[in-house]
Amino acid sequence: MISRKVIEGGSVKIVKTRYPSFPRVETDKLLNIKMPKRWQVLCGDRKHYRIGVYSPEFTSEREIKVLEKHSCDEFFMLIDGSMSLLLIDDRGKEKVLRLKPLKPVFVRDWHNGFCEKGKFTGMAIVVERDEFTTIYRTRDELSKKKRSQK
Repeated sequence: MISRKVIEGGSVKIVKTRYPSFPRVETDKLLNIKMPKRWQVLCGDRKHYRIGVYSPEFTSEREIKVLEKHSCDEFFMLIDGSMSLLLIDDRGKEKVLRLKPLKPVFVRDWHNGFCEKGKFTGMAIVVERDEFTTIYRTRDELSKKKRSQK
């Protein structure tokens, strides 16, 4: 069982991920990846990390309306296909980062992903803490932050 608590208020959604946040698996055996699926947690180590596979449904950064930010950084590494991340920093500046196969990136900014060649056509390994908080905000909201600072 994966433990999550959702708190919603206004246009902000907060999800608290707590132990157990990953499935129990048999060690020394191959794990099954059930794709196409946006996110699948594969395994983890309590009080340390969890590992999952990420394959977004969006095909363009223009489709992305909501981004997320965690209380911890995340490791992304493209392992199949092609994928990009839309990143927005705390000043509201947008950037598209095209992932390259087996070239990891550590993500701290607001983010969401897209697969330019069709939904679920790229796949990345993601490593994150096993307990953390995620805040979801709209792209418009994050961009307003930028406009209000001018």
